[in-house]
Order: sequence, then structure tokens, then C-alpha cells
Amino acid sequence: MRNGQNKEKDAEDSGEVKLTLVQDALAQLMKAQCPVEELLRSPLPAGVDPQHLEVYLSDQDFQAVLEMKRDEYASLPSWEQTDLKKSKGLFY
Repeated sequence: MRNGQNKEKDAEDSGEVKLTLVQDALAQLMKAQCPVEELLRSPLPAGVDPQHLEVYLSDQDFQAVLEMKRDEYASLPSWEQTDLKKSKGLFY
């Protein structure tokens, strides 16, 4: 058993073993950020979830388009978030 443990440790030391959180893996599969212009035209870029276009905005674009910070937006009830996204063209 000791020999198997050494192989695992060697793999970790060489960087062969890497743990990836599910959210990190999903973020790698999904496009992280898009310019507003790309989110407002059709078809959407590959990997973009049409139900949550706001998550692809940079912080600066988010504040400019939705006229509030992300934490303020997150505190809104879901119906209000949806209405806001509709009014700004960020709703499919």
C-alpha cells in the first residue's frame, strides 16, 4: 500500500492530478464574458445560456446596461429581475 501512496504523491507533485470544482468546470465549458452587442443579436455565441444573459456581462457593462450592481440585482425578486432583463433586451 505504501508504494501506491508514493505514486499518488508523485503524481500530485508533478501536477498530474488536479481537482476541479464543478462550477469551475462549467465555467470553462461556458463562455465567461461577452460584449453587450453579442448578447443582443441572434444567434447567440456558442456556450451562452439564453435564460441568463446578464451573467456574461462584465461588471462595467452590467452596471451600464442594468443600471445597478450585481449584488443589487441579486437581491431583487426573480419576477423583477425578469422584467428588468426584458426592458433592457436581455431576455429570450
